[in-house]
Amino acid sequence: MAPSQDPLYAGLGQAVRIGTELLAALIVGGGLGWAIDAYLLESAPWGLVVGLVFGLAAGIRSVYRSVQRWQVAVDNSNNRE
Repeated sequence: MAPSQDPLYAGLGQAVRIGTELLAALIVGGGLGWAIDAYLLESAPWGLVVGLVFGLAAGIRSVYRSVQRWQVAVDNSNNRE
């Protein structure tokens, strides 16, 4: 976090980023699962369900990594003060 950056807006930006990452992972996972159902296996709705589960797992992993990076940045910022 830059020293001149307002903490409120930095937090809001991080929240929007986390939400966007989770939503994007769900959309990609669901889309791939749907495509597998529709064009390859014709096993609806199982491809979609599996795709959503993998998308959710990828989204949670991405959110966890983002929060870890954010926490390190905040800790480093607090140590400088």
